[in-house]
Amino acid sequence: MSYSYVNQTTIGEKVDYLSDLLAEVITKIEYTAYQNMTSEQQDQVKENFHALLKKENIILTSEIIEAAEKEFSNSPIVSLLRQYGYAVKQGSIFSESANELKSGRKVTLIKFSEFGFPVLINTVIDRTEIKPYAQYNESLKIIHKPKRKRSLFSNTILPYQELLIYDGWLETDIKMMTHETIKEAKNIKLEQSKYCSFDKSFFEDILQYIKVKPIAAVNLQY
Repeated sequence: MSYSYVNQTTIGEKVDYLSDLLAEVITKIEYTAYQNMTSEQQDQVKENFHALLKKENIILTSEIIEAAEKEFSNSPIVSLLRQYGYAVKQGSIFSESANELKSGRKVTLIKFSEFGFPVLINTVIDRTEIKPYAQYNESLKIIHKPKRKRSLFSNTILPYQELLIYDGWLETDIKMMTHETIKEAKNIKLEQSKYCSFDKSFFEDILQYIKVKPIAAVNLQY
């Protein structure tokens, strides 16, 4: 390349430079389209491309990746850039969480369901996105593949919402931490939630119950 990445002045020029880098990596492995490569060759492309990004000390941003999506929507570059990861702007309340949610990492997410009660999700991270959402300046979108699922799911965390992230897959009964028995007989057991929906006390109990320290949390002290 005649010019380095930092010499590209606009986001569009940076995206074009990254596309040229990827094309260079692909042709060195096999002079064919990425889609025509074997899975082993595609894995090699990913490894070599990421190594080249690291060698050139390239720091990606969400704006660059979004620009790549618009310009090269049918190119593998978007997925490869997302898997490499990007810098989160300073001051983001989601920075710690996003930095821990790297592609391919097994984690346990604990968040409120739409009904306001905690749910535990064992999953594998595909990617994260930090971007504006409705009236909010930023949100954390987690794209992931839950345990025993074949398709990708997504969850969007807003600035006022709580989220706990644990390394690996926790094998724990979330109901046991959030419900209490009010009556138990031979053939019947009545339980009720400890707190009303969206009560932050749920997470205080969960943090006390799970002895492992979370790797990140949003709007929670641990």
